[in-house]
Amino acid sequence: MTSPDPPTAHTIRPAAATDYDLFTRLFLELRVDDPIPDRERWQREIQPGMLVIEDAPGRGAGYAFVHALAGVGYVRHIVVDPSRRRSGVGRALLLGVARWLREAGCGRWCLNVRPDNEAAIALYQGLGMAIQHRATALRFDWSLVDALPRNPGTIVRPVAPEDDAALEGAFRLAPGQLAQGRSQEGRLVVALFDRARGDALGVAVFDPSFPGASPFRVARPELAADLLAALQPHALPSLPHMQFVADNDAELARLLVERGAKVRFEMVHMTGIVPP
Repeated sequence: MTSPDPPTAHTIRPAAATDYDLFTRLFLELRVDDPIPDRERWQREIQPGMLVIEDAPGRGAGYAFVHALAGVGYVRHIVVDPSRRRSGVGRALLLGVARWLREAGCGRWCLNVRPDNEAAIALYQGLGMAIQHRATALRFDWSLVDALPRNPGTIVRPVAPEDDAALEGAFRLAPGQLAQGRSQEGRLVVALFDRARGDALGVAVFDPSFPGASPFRVARPELAADLLAALQPHALPSLPHMQFVADNDAELARLLVERGAKVRFEMVHMTGIVPP
């Protein structure tokens, strides 16, 4: 009778410049059709929030990409090498993320996961997360905006930092999410308002080079055209499409799909207290 293999000792560390190749290889496991960020963009926007897990010296077994917002950690990517799955790497990586977020002052964390990824959902639930709502990732040509109803009584303005908290509260965004978007090179942070009353009706952080908006929120689906029309002049001519996630907004997703938008994939949003 053979004795069982000893448990693997995992090492979790901040990403180094040499981890770009690991990132590009594992990025494909996310099963999205987004272009892989080039090295310059990766170093500028992803490496500062990326953690790598090794199960042997110099052998990367997975990575996490995390944004530490104002008290909330947003886990953007969590990827384990297919050859290392079901070996405890995913749980060890998430516990490392939890320690990193606790040190950054985050008491809560959240992430998105595909609803058919039952193993991942069970893992997240085992660490105290719960499903909060569903979301739909959409892609469409800019020409779709012309087919949507417009509202002449609205106006779009850049968001000043002092208005972040009110907008984040009104549209269920994580505290600090707009400031984080503003800190990224080339992002446009705007909000939609009622021209007469001044009420906030929508908010978006637009990245023309992606191209896409994250977040993109409107008070009512029929207001989407007004916010999109304000983003369109900033789009790159070489990128005729646009994408964003209709987060907990099935009516908005339905409206856009009826007008020609394509569903890229569905997700569930999970959140919970960062485990000690």
